[in-house]
Amino acid sequence: MEPSGIIFAALDCDAAVIEDWNRWYDLEHTPPNVMLEGVMLSNRYVATPELHAARQTADGSPFGGGRASFITVYTLTGDPQIAFDDMSTLRERLIDTGRMAFPEDQKAVREGDCFQSVDAFVSSPTKLVPKDVPFVGHTGVVIRHRRGGDEESLARAARLVDLDFVHGVWSLTSRLREGLDMDMVFVEGDAAEAARTMRAVEPADGATEVLVDAPYDRINPMHYPWADSIRNSELPKTVAL
Repeated sequence: MEPSGIIFAALDCDAAVIEDWNRWYDLEHTPPNVMLEGVMLSNRYVATPELHAARQTADGSPFGGGRASFITVYTLTGDPQIAFDDMSTLRERLIDTGRMAFPEDQKAVREGDCFQSVDAFVSSPTKLVPKDVPFVGHTGVVIRHRRGGDEESLARAARLVDLDFVHGVWSLTSRLREGLDMDMVFVEGDAAEAARTMRAVEPADGATEVLVDAPYDRINPMHYPWADSIRNSELPKTVAL
């Protein structure tokens, strides 16, 4: 089996229930989704206030205004659309059986999509091959949604792996929104500094419209030491904002 794409979700929860929502997500929401045919792996990520400060977004982006503090990435094999459709069907079954019990008014999906793999690039010191990239060790990711400039962006991705803190880059294209592409940069260390450094050494070219460029830290399940920093910050306190 080789990785073929991802299911991607950008999410938020009310500040008052950060630990409760994340615990529910780790204990109850993730397991049935990972058990679906075609799902290989699940990773979740968080943007602390410092990471939000390092984020760049286009006007009107669901990642703007302090939103999308969490993302979930399900790594897939086979036809990504099949897993995406199965996950949508599973959600309805979980609702019917009372297994989506976390209050709907305290959580929100800001964006959801199904992406198919286009190419992957590896850091040469690791001796990886491209199909290994989605599984490489990392402490964070920088997510870059873009339109246009495909050749330029793939060339940029190939150069990014020369940076010491980059262990791999996975480039994908949306199955649901024509012309929308994404680069996932797997990084080690300070994700905010990684995002700023990559913009400085590999700025966007004139052919590419960058919709979001956002660093996230990888979440260690059942371990949420960053909860208070989000709760006590100027980020929105409720998903209604």
